Amino acid sequence: MITISAGVIDEVIKEARAYHHPHFTGASISRFNRLVFHFKPFTGAEEEPARPLGTWKDDNLTPDSRALIDAEYDEASRLWREAAFTAAIKQATNDAASLWDTYTQNRTTMDQLLTSLDSKPDTYWRATVSQLVAAQNKALDAAIAWDRKGLEIATVHDRFLYSDLSCADVYKAASVDPGEWLIGSLYDYEAFRGGPLTRAVQQQVDAQREHLRTVASLSGDRDPA
Repeated sequence: MITISAGVIDEVIKEARAYHHPHFTGASISRFNRLVFHFKPFTGAEEEPARPLGTWKDDNLTPDSRALIDAEYDEASRLWREAAFTAAIKQATNDAASLWDTYTQNRTTMDQLLTSLDSKPDTYWRATVSQLVAAQNKALDAAIAWDRKGLEIATVHDRFLYSDLSCADVYKAASVDPGEWLIGSLYDYEAFRGGPLTRAVQQQVDAQREHLRTVASLSGDRDPA
């Protein structure tokens, strides 16, 4: 953290005027004697702020003005990353809610059909199993679709891994409610076959079908699912 006294801040800002970021609107000293920068809002669509190369060889800059420029561009870069992160999350999650709703509806149907088998009379058992298999396939398809979206979102999180915004903060800034969304790390999608939700649903489907085979074997029905 640099220290510039309130008495010279205006002069230092003036000395550095050729190098201020286009969004820079001023700087001041807070009541706690800290340097505070003021910028027009960033959208994230701008180029990431980077200190102009000319400052390194400009002999007209004093140590204070060089220090101010360094701190200014550090702060500008931080604000830009937050804005870019927020914009990217907003875009990546554009249709996420509907995809998650589709998955949860299909998953609920699948689980309810399995539960209903315990009370179905034998004459309806095979028909319900057929419905269950169809529901399992729909749940898997919905999970695969969600994991494609999850990968997109995870890629954004990985890109802005070092942003000061937490996951909760960036969702709030983007006016997004992730609810119970299952989103893995980028590694979860790249290092394993299928996304984390697809793997979880496939495990559940496998367990359900093994249960059905066991029941069918014990009851004399050889082809339940």
